[in-house]
This record gives sequence, C-alpha cells and structure tokens, in this order.
Amino acid sequence: MFTTPLLNVLRRAYPDARIDFAVGSHARAAIEANPIIDNRIDSGKVGQSRYSLLDLFKLIRTLRATHYDAIFVPDRSQVLSLIALLSGIKIRIGLRGNFYTHRVESNVLKHEAELYLDLARAIELDTHGAAVTYTPPAADQKTVLSLLNENKILDKPFVLIHVGGGKNPGMVMSEKRWLPANFARLAMQLVREGGKPVALIGGVGDEPILEAVTGLINIPIINFGARPWGEIGALAERCELYVGNDTGATHLAVGTGTRVLMIMGPSDPKRYAPYGDHQHVTYVWREWNVPKEGVRGGAKGFSWSDGVTVEDVMLASLKMLIRGEQLAFRI
Repeated sequence: MFTTPLLNVLRRAYPDARIDFAVGSHARAAIEANPIIDNRIDSGKVGQSRYSLLDLFKLIRTLRATHYDAIFVPDRSQVLSLIALLSGIKIRIGLRGNFYTHRVESNVLKHEAELYLDLARAIELDTHGAAVTYTPPAADQKTVLSLLNENKILDKPFVLIHVGGGKNPGMVMSEKRWLPANFARLAMQLVREGGKPVALIGGVGDEPILEAVTGLINIPIINFGARPWGEIGALAERCELYVGNDTGATHLAVGTGTRVLMIMGPSDPKRYAPYGDHQHVTYVWREWNVPKEGVRGGAKGFSWSDGVTVEDVMLASLKMLIRGEQLAFRI
C-alpha cells in the first residue's frame, strides 16, 4: 500500500505511459483493481524470503521482453537491484543496491511511503499531494452490499474493528496484535457509548483470533468473520470508522478514504503510522525503546502490558467519530 503514492505521482507525471507492477501473489490483492496500473506481472516468490533461481530468471526474462524505459524498486533487496540490471532497463531507481542509475538513501528514519516517494524525487518529480489509495474490486463491493443488507446496516453508519494481522510471507510478528480481551472490551464499550453498530472482521487465517474475541463479548455484535482483502476494503470504504492493528489491511482502509484509527504496538510510527491527513487518520501508541533498525529483527522488550490501553483507544475512537460528525455537518 505504501507504493500507491508513488504510483499516483508517476501517473500524474506520465499520463500516457504504460505502468506495470511486478507483485507476488501474497500482495496482489492490494493493487488488484488499482486503475493506475496497466498490467500486473506475477513476480512469483521473488521479493519474499525464499525463492529459486528459476523464479529469478523467469522474472528477468519477463522484464527483458517488454523493453521498459525505467524501473522503480521500492525495496531494499540487493537481488532486486541485480534483476533490474539484468533486465536491460536503462533507468533504474531503487533503495539499496549497486546496480541502480539513481540510488536513494534507505538507511534513514522516515515514513516508508515517504521513502518510496524519494524514488520519484530522485528524478525530480513533484510529489505534492501524493496519497495512499485503494480500489476494491467490483465483485467484492457487490458481496459487501449483500453482507450489509443481511446485517441490516446497509444505510447505517457503523464502526469496523479488524482484530487480526501481524503475519505475511516475510514476517510473523504476533506482538503487533492487540490482545483479544482488549478488542472485546473496546467493541462492547463502543456499542454502549458510541451509539453505533459495531462489526468485527479479520483477514483470511484470522479465524482463531476472531473466535477468541467474540468468546469474550456478552452482548449482540456483528461478526463478518475472516474475509479477503477486497471485501475488507469494500467494508472499510462504507464504515464510519475503521479500527485495527498495524497491519496491511489497516493501510488498505486508509486508501479507501474512510476514517482510520491504528493501534500501534512495537512498530515505530515514524515509519509505519497510517499515511494520510489528520482529519481522516490517526494512531494510538505508547512510546517504548524501539530498536534503531526497527522491528524487522523482532520486538524484544516490548509488552502490551505497557502499551496502548482500552481507554486510550476508546477516547481516540470517540474523537474520530465526533470529528466525522462535525465535518459532515459543515458540508
């Protein structure tokens, strides 16, 4: 999702260019229906933790066959730098590697989206107004309309709480997940004090977490269950407030334009906070001694017992809901 501001800048600068996106199956859903992209190239396992030489050469062959003028690599992989060179592409802009024509300093503490935008700045493109964007596929939007109708909230403002995350093909970090007991308390308090329907959701594979949360809730509540990214995005764009962990789905929700509250644990908000204007996005975080290199190597020393509380998130949620109502009134 953090590459979408870069995509927006490139399309604005080159409205008639062909823009293709090489992506693995694990992340394809994030850009599946993005209207800026002309073609999606299956990069196989390249870019993940393990891949074969066959995967490597297949991607190089695909890139060479298309004769691209430029390639942007928002990744710190040295291997991807070599792939860019061997693909025969003349202009190569990347974060770290010995084979780029324009190399951006990646060993700096700044937001990942801003770091990726530095690739555009390296060739003097204007990045003003760049934003995270996400478009849910039409089929997922249709499915969501049925879900909302079944739960009798099709035309009602509601709060969507995503309880999962912390897992992708390159990393598993359960420390990013706020505790199920906290999510349960938050959901019940929002129902009682927020005055709006509250719905739970998770990503595919988050079924055990959803079960743990719902098992602690003693009032009627909507549970959309584990859903693919497209449906999560379609639900997010229709909710009044989305609350979730520091996970890809939460950044996806930011891209839909809805109001988003991120619960941050071990991650540094300077790098991974929701990327957007403060009228629509915010986060709650209790500062701790984040490792200088970030949490790629783990979050040793972090504990939710010293982290964000239910009271922290409840207060921030009510502020976001009130802010939304005030903006709607002004309109």
